[in-house]
Amino acid sequence: MAINKRKRNQSVRAQIVTDIQSNILKNMTTGDKLPSESAYAEHYDVTRSTVQKALKDLEDLQMIDRIQGKGSFVKLKNPKIDMFNFKGFSDYALQIGAEPITKVLKKEILGDQELVLQRLRGIKTGGNTIQLTLDESHLSLESFPGLDQYDFAKRSLYQTLRTDFKVYPATANLLVSPIMPTVEQAKLLEVEVNQPLLQVTGQVRTSENDLVETIKVIYSNQSNFKFVVGV
Repeated sequence: MAINKRKRNQSVRAQIVTDIQSNILKNMTTGDKLPSESAYAEHYDVTRSTVQKALKDLEDLQMIDRIQGKGSFVKLKNPKIDMFNFKGFSDYALQIGAEPITKVLKKEILGDQELVLQRLRGIKTGGNTIQLTLDESHLSLESFPGLDQYDFAKRSLYQTLRTDFKVYPATANLLVSPIMPTVEQAKLLEVEVNQPLLQVTGQVRTSENDLVETIKVIYSNQSNFKFVVGV
């Protein structure tokens, strides 16, 4: 993979993480040894310290084990999926070499043209499906006429909004809360009923502050989060 050092929306370190992660998911199995830090540095034309930071990121994702004096090895047992990109689930899954999987649990119209969409979303990699989120979206059919006719098991909601309605989600005002899942939620996300999870609720708006959707997302324990905040 050629690293684009001028890429604005993804750092060199993040590009390396994505490339190694993709190679692990596509071509390697648990216990396989990764190339050395110096080999990666030469391959990506970066410093060894940059490679070390990228491998630390993969260790944090629980995809590899780093053993002093021996090297790095594929762990790949229930890998943690980095949910740093709230609005790019499908794009991120494809980027790391996994297949995004969406199951539509409910699609109905309530009251005055309000579309309620419930989805179970995960990724398929190495023959296994990892469930990641249980989503509920509320959207206005007055703003998006005909949206209820789309098959969101096969299409990305945000990609549809961007391409078919020329609406571009830009900001999210969110509240993050710990919850205990119901029996049904635990079964869908394949977690224990007594496993605490994170629930995100709020609104997504365009850069002009027009409402796109109201959301409720429950994340499984296979999701990692990164927050960057101003202080």
